Amino acid sequence: MTGRQPLSRILVGFDGSAAGQAALSWGAQEARRSGAELVVLHAWGDLTRCRAPYLPGGGPIEETDRKAIAETVVSQAVATARAEYPELAVRPLLCRDRAARALPRHSETADLLVLGGLRPAAGGGYLGATLRACLALAACPTVVVTPDQAGRRRNAGMPAPRASIESSTEAAHPALA
Repeated sequence: MTGRQPLSRILVGFDGSAAGQAALSWGAQEARRSGAELVVLHAWGDLTRCRAPYLPGGGPIEETDRKAIAETVVSQAVATARAEYPELAVRPLLCRDRAARALPRHSETADLLVLGGLRPAAGGGYLGATLRACLALAACPTVVVTPDQAGRRRNAGMPAPRASIESSTEAAHPALA
């Protein structure tokens, strides 16, 4: 592949965390810039099955409650993206599966996968299981955005992700591109 291929579908993994918010923001900016559809994926198979028993309402979480929580998370993410970029085509994707399986599987129909992550400690750091699985198995280029990078692209001219990368593990972090 040579040159930059146009993006038609950007997949963002969203879990409601600060890192997920950063991925959503960065992915929405890139979708707006490239004219791509933004797909916000929330996987809810690995939500905990039990709340701490000492908390009010603690105990097992019913399946219908777990699904309702997941629907709320993804609908709030879609509403956030649409509020900031009303012209953007945004679609929710709710998966009852573990994120480490759902994201690589759905990356097969995406041009770019955007994930949130924490800034690793100097000289290394820990990458969670979901991030490791996606970097190893994603079928498209993958960008990892940390919460402190979310607004940097808009404010400091962060370069666009390289859509011509053959391997999803090569230059997966935008700061390394």
